[in-house]
Amino acid sequence: MVITVTINPAMDIVMQLDDFRLNVTNRIKNKFKCVGGKGTHVSINLSLLGIRNTATGVVMGTTGEEILERLSEHDIDVKFIKLDKGDSRTNYVLADSNGNCTLVSEKGQLLEKEVVDRFIAYYSDLVGTGDMVVISGDASNQKGTGLQEKLIDIANARGARFCFDASGVYLEEGIRKKPFLVKPNLDELGALCGRELTAETDIIEAMKLVQEKGAQNIVASCGGDGSYALIGGRLYRVRSPEVEVKNSVGCGDALLSGIIAGFEMKLPAPEILRKATAVAAAAAMEESTVGFDPLIAAELEARVTVEEL
Repeated sequence: MVITVTINPAMDIVMQLDDFRLNVTNRIKNKFKCVGGKGTHVSINLSLLGIRNTATGVVMGTTGEEILERLSEHDIDVKFIKLDKGDSRTNYVLADSNGNCTLVSEKGQLLEKEVVDRFIAYYSDLVGTGDMVVISGDASNQKGTGLQEKLIDIANARGARFCFDASGVYLEEGIRKKPFLVKPNLDELGALCGRELTAETDIIEAMKLVQEKGAQNIVASCGGDGSYALIGGRLYRVRSPEVEVKNSVGCGDALLSGIIAGFEMKLPAPEILRKATAVAAAAAMEESTVGFDPLIAAELEARVTVEEL
């Protein structure tokens, strides 16, 4: 079973504009809501790929209720702790007609120690041998990296693999716990190595360094330019097909979903990367921050190139 963890979920409000400009009045053409948060995005996308999964985390108040309602519309085993006190956060996505997207994100309410302890116990009962645990997303509603480390330790102790998608100190600490998979973007990968990555050789060296630090498999996303991957000790360069981009927020989560689905399907590495890249490209074609058309993703797979380096 795949288990996604979203400690700080949100509702996204997408506001579509003709053109977003600073210091002037911007007129909204259309707006709508969708679920926000990396882990919840992974769960919804996995469901669209036919991978049954469990989504867990903490939600609060009326916004939390809406998050749970939206998740329940998919084939997902929804296992969140719900708090009546407080309210889950809201993110704002400004998307213009040129495919540019700007995310403005609330921090989220700080989790009290009692809630953290309660969730750790709840999560412990969900994780078992052979599970794939996905720990990802914003962690600004907790103090330090202690909760993340406990969740990882529990997964390791239960014989589960864990995938990690975070940034900064959270990513650095998580890698030391020997994750099955990490998915940094180039900025995050460069931050891990303390330098800007400008050439392919720099990217490959950085990925090997991350592997030496503990990560078993690494996929470094390069936005619309595809990705680099180090899977099973082999290096790959993946190039994404050109598509009409409507909303790039959530494409990284779609990529991670496709990778996890590929591993669950026991596909060879090139096929995993081809599927995941097609899913990310299909997600970019959607106006929402989560979800994609599975038929379009299947058609795009033929246009993805995977080269072993």
